[in-house]
Order: sequence, then C-alpha cells, then structure tokens
Amino acid sequence: MSKKWLTSLVRARQVQEDAARQRLATAQRLAHRAHARVRYDADRIDSLRDAGAEDSATAFVAASVALQAAAATHAAAVQMADDAVRGVAGRRDELGAAARARRTAEELREQELVIERTRAASAAQRELDEIAARVHRDSIEVAQ
Repeated sequence: MSKKWLTSLVRARQVQEDAARQRLATAQRLAHRAHARVRYDADRIDSLRDAGAEDSATAFVAASVALQAAAATHAAAVQMADDAVRGVAGRRDELGAAARARRTAEELREQELVIERTRAASAAQRELDEIAARVHRDSIEVAQ
C-alpha cells in the first residue's frame, strides 16, 4: 500500500468521524429541545386544569377544548422526544463506527510505517554487514 493512499484514507476517516460527531451534537440538541417542549406542554396542561372553568357552560366547553388540544400537542411532543432519543442513540452508534474505521485506518498506517522502518533497518544492517565483510576480506588479503 502506498503511504499517500493510507494518509488519504486516515484523513477521510477523520472527516467521517467529525461529521458523525456533528450529527450527534445536532441530534442531542434536538432531543433537548423536544424534552423542553414536553415539559412546557405538561405545564400548560396543568395550568389549563387549574384554570377553574366551572363558572359557565361556555367557559367549561372552551377549557375542555383547550385541554384536549393541549393533551394532543403534549402527546405529539412526547412522541417527538422519543424519536429524538432514538436519533441520538443512532448517531452515537454512527460516531462509534466512524471512530473504529478511523482507528483501523490509523493502525494500517502504523503497520505500514513499522514495515517501512524494518525494511530500512534491514537495508542499513546489510550495508554494515557488507562493509564488515569487505574490511575482513581486505584484512585477510593484506595478512597473506
């Protein structure tokens, strides 16, 4: 494998991991907003219940309709919050996969560097061995 290819692969995996990290942050913000909406709607329902619309039939009907609409909105907000939590979990899984892919690419690059260093060390050792053999040969020839 070429060194340039591995470097490009690691860089691409880092970009993928960064994008997954951004998607996770976005999903977490959406989940936080969805939970805030659930709390808001729950408070709204409580305030509508406490309004005390028993004075007249019109007020009672209006309060009942408002309470029903608030309950429907609250149910939708709860569903959105559940979906957001599942979205966060999915994005977290994507981030984990991207991090594993990046680490795998980095390990490949590290292995390639080790192989390259080993080859360079072997070549240097062969040169030293050749020099030592030549010096030995030359010293034997001079002694004869």
